[in-house]
Amino acid sequence: MRETMRGRLGSVCAVLMLTGCGSDTTEVEIDPAVEPFVGTWDAVVFTVTGDAPPNTVVDVLTLGAFWIAIEPSGTYTATLEFPGADPEIGKLTIDSPTQLTLKPNGGDPAPSTYAFATADSLVLDGATEFDFNLDGTDEPGQAHIELRR
Repeated sequence: MRETMRGRLGSVCAVLMLTGCGSDTTEVEIDPAVEPFVGTWDAVVFTVTGDAPPNTVVDVLTLGAFWIAIEPSGTYTATLEFPGADPEIGKLTIDSPTQLTLKPNGGDPAPSTYAFATADSLVLDGATEFDFNLDGTDEPGQAHIELRR
């Protein structure tokens, strides 16, 4: 009986919260160009290669898992499971049939080429920065990410 009462109270509270908000609702605008990207994508390959010799290659997935969740509006959350790394929230825009840009809130836009190997397999390539020599300063490089939905 106690669980039934909690369930009813939870339902009543949910209804009150929805009706308390009034009828002034804002709908999220859906971007049709983003539709093929919607979902949660897990990285199966994520490497960064330094632009300068010795062109060091780092397998980012040895540092932690990486995934990105993309909403129909283009809003995304990218997460790298690495100590000290915070999730990145931003907006994905499609610039052309082969180019997209991730625009993190408060950060610099990151353009990237993209290709769908299949409907659930996405490859991203683009410029990035990474601390290749572990001196506390990021150096320019190239990221290659293969994702599966």
